[in-house]
Amino acid sequence: MKKLISILMILLIVVGCTSAPTEELPPLVVGMECNYAPFNWTQNFDSEEAMPLSEKGTYCDGYDVAIAKIIANDIGRDLQIQNFAVFTGLLEAAKVGDIDLIIAGMTDTAERRQEVAFSNIYYTSDMVLVVRKDSDLVDANSLADFTGKTVSAQIGTIHDQLIDQIPGVDHSLPLDSFPSLTTALNSTAIDAFVSEKPVAMAITESNPNLTYIEFDSGSGFEVDEEEVTVSIGMAKEATELFAQVNESLAKLSPEDRDEIMLAAIQRQPSNDMLMPTGFFAGIVFLLQNNYQLFISGVISTLLIALVGTVFGLLIGLILALVRNTEIYKTDSALVKTVKWIGIKVVAIYIQVFRGTPMMVQSILFYYGLHSVNIPISAMLSAFIIISINTAAYMAEILRASIQAIDSGQREAALAIGMTNTQAMLFIVLPQALRNSIPSIGNEFIVNLKDSSVLNVITVSELFFQANRLNGIYYRQLEPFTIIAILYLLMTIISTKILNIVEARLDHPQSSGPSSLTTPIDLIEGENI
Repeated sequence: MKKLISILMILLIVVGCTSAPTEELPPLVVGMECNYAPFNWTQNFDSEEAMPLSEKGTYCDGYDVAIAKIIANDIGRDLQIQNFAVFTGLLEAAKVGDIDLIIAGMTDTAERRQEVAFSNIYYTSDMVLVVRKDSDLVDANSLADFTGKTVSAQIGTIHDQLIDQIPGVDHSLPLDSFPSLTTALNSTAIDAFVSEKPVAMAITESNPNLTYIEFDSGSGFEVDEEEVTVSIGMAKEATELFAQVNESLAKLSPEDRDEIMLAAIQRQPSNDMLMPTGFFAGIVFLLQNNYQLFISGVISTLLIALVGTVFGLLIGLILALVRNTEIYKTDSALVKTVKWIGIKVVAIYIQVFRGTPMMVQSILFYYGLHSVNIPISAMLSAFIIISINTAAYMAEILRASIQAIDSGQREAALAIGMTNTQAMLFIVLPQALRNSIPSIGNEFIVNLKDSSVLNVITVSELFFQANRLNGIYYRQLEPFTIIAILYLLMTIISTKILNIVEARLDHPQSSGPSSLTTPIDLIEGENI
């Protein structure tokens, strides 16, 4: 007994002396484009400075990644980078809590300050104009030299607002990213675009046929200090994180920041190192070195289209049956009311989802749920959005097919004792579905292509993968040519499969005798 008591006392002492396990802090999730070198870019190889992305074999690096690592290390949290295909999605993601910080070379403006809180400045730059070396703008030394020229900038940035300072400028529509601007400039669609100097340095490093124009004081863009600085964005409620970020940034001197930027520019992959010049050589290179991304994109695209079409068909079938519901005089007042409400609700549903773009629907659905603290993955959101969008079109397809069936068949079914429900399920509906197969197949093909808009909620389908390659190489024609061919192949193969299915479901030809009677010429009275 004494031994047992001694053992228990020792155990109590050991447990008492053992410190309670500290709660593990969640990772610091930082959002950026990974498409804005040298602040951030995507690459297909690992390195000491790079951070892995959600897609296997892809990494993000740049000045912003280096700053994010410093902050994460200072506050004792693991770092996680989340890639956004569209810059404007970063603000909404921070507001709803999808990401903790926006470190994306973003300028602190009064408009953005209404949405998120901004840290102290973490880099200061100058505004320049990027031009082609073979243009007459290489010797420009003031904004007046760009009079009458077509100038563009990235959408949703302060750069686009600066263009109007150029006298007599042809202010082109803004584009979604700097790779898009680079492609437009290389193809002579525009004469110049606005950029911060570090970004311009990175672009011209990767595109030796381009250069950038710096202006002397008083002859360039007139900007406030806030317009040439970048800060870190975060949710307004994140007061503790706000203080931690500013404390971390305060430890970096201007010289430290310049050294980090210079190092980022020097290690940025260039086209000469990674991708050969020439259109066809570039396509071969991309297929050889990035085929995993294209395969992943094709699989995601096919899965989204297939799930959306199948569930859209099921939902659309229910909607079509409700829409075709007949209100009989013999129905009670309650039944009539329920039927009328159901018909009207379905009509409104169809009108709303057919009358609004799926891109808008996906943004409202995904970020709307997150704003009310309902976490949902981007892929699940894609499945739901494409299904309920497709259902609106399927409902009209099936409604028209049901109405196209001869009413005599339904009347005959009723005449032999079937109920209205039985006549619809066993006589009318099978024929309507058979007649709808071409239109259903067409909806599947439409979904294959329309899935590209889901990149706005970071769904990594085929279009998203092409944008990712733009961030690596600053060349759009080659990756978009590849995905155009892949989309075409998917639609051709899908069409062939649907034609086979339609032929299999066609009415079989009779194998019996064509007639059991012998035709007779009534005039001559002889057999024919």
